[in-house]
Amino acid sequence: MTTSRLRAAGDALYRAAGIQVEHHEDEVAGLPTHWVTAGRADSPHAVLLHGSGGSAALWYPTLSALAARRHVIAVDMPGHGETSIPAWPSPGTMERMLEWLAEFLDRFDWPLLVGHSLGGYMSLLHFARLRPNVAGLVLVDAGGVGPRPPGFVMATRHPVLGALLGLAAGARPTRRRMERTIRRLSVDPYRIPHGQLALDYALETASRPGAGRFQFEVYRSVAIHEAEPGYKVWGRLHEISSPTLLVWGERDYFPLSYAQQAAREMPAARLEVLPSTGHLSYLEDPEKFNEVLGGWIQATYEK
Repeated sequence: MTTSRLRAAGDALYRAAGIQVEHHEDEVAGLPTHWVTAGRADSPHAVLLHGSGGSAALWYPTLSALAARRHVIAVDMPGHGETSIPAWPSPGTMERMLEWLAEFLDRFDWPLLVGHSLGGYMSLLHFARLRPNVAGLVLVDAGGVGPRPPGFVMATRHPVLGALLGLAAGARPTRRRMERTIRRLSVDPYRIPHGQLALDYALETASRPGAGRFQFEVYRSVAIHEAEPGYKVWGRLHEISSPTLLVWGERDYFPLSYAQQAAREMPAARLEVLPSTGHLSYLEDPEKFNEVLGGWIQATYEK
């Protein structure tokens, strides 16, 4: 998999969504990092953080609508998209990820953080640890909202099952396995716009040598540290004082009841549920997601 081929696959998604982006590359925390921007550079910033196995390009359905209100920065997190795959073994993987995030965000004044799944978990931890100068949080089907990570993450720290999962993580992905994963993460994958292009791109990124193993190391790091105060926000959600929008798929495997509890406990939070969607809620119903996000931004920042 060459960078030019991966870039072309991502650009095909941007073209299909009718959004023009600018590509950027630089070292962040010593790691060659790739991100794209859209919208006016003098507008308030919004930094988009994808989930595990995702990438900046997979925000394609929301970039155009958000760029009308914000200067959008969608970054490929370590080991994803066009960003390099680092040699950050567990249990220290997540700590290195958070150090990378803090350094990346230092480039932007008062950004709005929009995080899906793993990106939401990292956004929560970043805020809880550092109380940074961020405009607010948008947590989309976010990790960290609940008493512990899901079972498939916790399994990675089991001495036998974890070893088997680690071996499986090194296997080259196939189209059939990728389709099965998307079906598990969604209610109706056929609702995802430009779904075949998105599948093609996801398969290209997952096929990078070492990508699957790095994803395993991230999961294992999360599982090992899950009960430590520096990695757990559940139980102290009242400390998340910034304006926060939670967006949840009605049928996400991260239980909706946890999002409802989080919205009650966070002092400045609002919850929006996307009906008949799963963990990929923003992809399954991008029109509703964009409407919800735009409405919240208007009500919160454009009064």
